[in-house]
Amino acid sequence: MAISTSIALKAQEQQVDVNYSIHAGVTFPKYSLSDISSGVSREASGIVNGHLTGLVTVFPWRYVGFESGLSIMGLGAEWTRSEYGSAEVVQRTYWAQVPIDIVGRFPFDGDSATYVFAKMGGYIGYGIYGFNHFKTSYDGAYDKNFSFGESDKPEPFDYGFNMGVGFQAKNGIVFSFNYLAGIRNTSSTYKFDLRNGSYAVSVGYRF
Repeated sequence: MAISTSIALKAQEQQVDVNYSIHAGVTFPKYSLSDISSGVSREASGIVNGHLTGLVTVFPWRYVGFESGLSIMGLGAEWTRSEYGSAEVVQRTYWAQVPIDIVGRFPFDGDSATYVFAKMGGYIGYGIYGFNHFKTSYDGAYDKNFSFGESDKPEPFDYGFNMGVGFQAKNGIVFSFNYLAGIRNTSSTYKFDLRNGSYAVSVGYRF
């Protein structure tokens, strides 16, 4: 309410800058594992995935604004030690995420259309799709879909924090580098804790 009131009052003094943008890019996710039970083998390494994101950015002030939207985020990891034994399994998960960020921009030569920016905030997410890719045949299937919340599979709800830096060109092209770190333990088993994490590189267009 305080933010909304402040924006409304500021809008009476000057025009609020509202931008819409779409972004696509590559993610480099990896699970963060902790509290692994004695006698339970769990090891994970990074993989490559992707994301598609739509954002709304509001700048009620010249240098500071707020951003939110919807992202389809590809996360996951490669299990090198897991319930699948010695089989190496690439697990890809896809999440609908809503980020909420504070954005700082630093214009060039007084031109608000060209600037570098930095942002920080949080996100909430819901798992919408997941599958395992087996490098060797397992259980009669090479690729196998799964439901969130199944035994040894991630829970469907997630939240955490995110941050990013980037460059906005005058022609609307946006380049950014982002980092995501899950706070919630999404493991569905007591044997270990699992949290999402990912770096991402993206290219976008701001309207």
